[in-house]
Amino acid sequence: MKLSVARYVPRTRRAVRSLVKLHDAPWRWKVGLEASLAIGLPVAVFTLAGNQAWGLQAALGSFTALYGASLSRQNRALLLPFVAAGLVLAAALGIACAGNEWLPVACLVLVSALASTLVLGFRLGPPGPMMFVLVAAVSGHIAAPAALDGAGQPGLRLLGLVAAGAGLAYFVVVMPLLIPGRRYSASVGLGVLLPRLSFDRDTAAVALRVVVAVLIASLVARPLGAHRVYWVVLSAVAVLQSSPSRQLTGLRAVHRVVGTLLGIGLFELLSLLHPIGLGLVAALMLLQGATEVVVARNYAFALLFITPIALLNATAGHAGNTLVTVEGRVLDTLLGAGIALVLFWFSELLLRPRHDRTAA
Repeated sequence: MKLSVARYVPRTRRAVRSLVKLHDAPWRWKVGLEASLAIGLPVAVFTLAGNQAWGLQAALGSFTALYGASLSRQNRALLLPFVAAGLVLAAALGIACAGNEWLPVACLVLVSALASTLVLGFRLGPPGPMMFVLVAAVSGHIAAPAALDGAGQPGLRLLGLVAAGAGLAYFVVVMPLLIPGRRYSASVGLGVLLPRLSFDRDTAAVALRVVVAVLIASLVARPLGAHRVYWVVLSAVAVLQSSPSRQLTGLRAVHRVVGTLLGIGLFELLSLLHPIGLGLVAALMLLQGATEVVVARNYAFALLFITPIALLNATAGHAGNTLVTVEGRVLDTLLGAGIALVLFWFSELLLRPRHDRTAA
């Protein structure tokens, strides 16, 4: 027993240190500013027009600005229309499947399979397939009838809002290219940006795990008492999508849970200010920008800012009744991370070469 306990002590210490350690990665100030403007612009426009709820829906398209951050601005101008089209397609699939109890499961599996194939196969990088799954899931929830615990909003209007948000996000990214007198190097072309679709063994394993996790989480979340099924799904995808490594996947699950708990504390502090109108716009912009600045250096710190964004969106207009939503976020995060770790462990046993399984 002593040997068994001693074996896990270094791993536990490493996990604890990783929660406060900053990785050797850049502070992504430019990406943070773009993300902040991309989410703030549609929400601010519709807030000033008197319908902030529409702005929050349009903000689903703002995730366009998160992709291709390591590329030059000219190359992103070529790439991001495909990302925007993918997000709008994900929203359309979510809306189309929203009127049935089981079709949303099939929708999320399809979207996760397509997104994993294209994002991982073309090596698009962060934030990975998750944003496409998120847009499909949230769009389905918004368009679903109240009898299915949805918001019952018109699907075509929602689709138009997502497209508008994606268009505004694209404008934020390419706007500097329109400034007269500034010189930029030539773009490399789509053939270089999107080389031949290919998978190595590790990438294929990650994609397969993501799709299976979406299926399992979608099926078991509601019977297990999840507050929002898609929160469980997204937690599982977030843990699995970034690495084929057992150690890194485990650390990511720890960061997901601890960062969420810390983020709930920040949300409670923000709730004391009761942000509404342009105050809510400012809060979302600050949180989204901070997320992108720190995410490459410490994932738990990023969750500190991501969690209040999700909770502010979920409780907008219901500021006096947040306890159930907060408790649901904790349960759903734990459930999603747990599903991801169990699935990873079983898949390792199945996918590991036979002689490695025998040794293990």
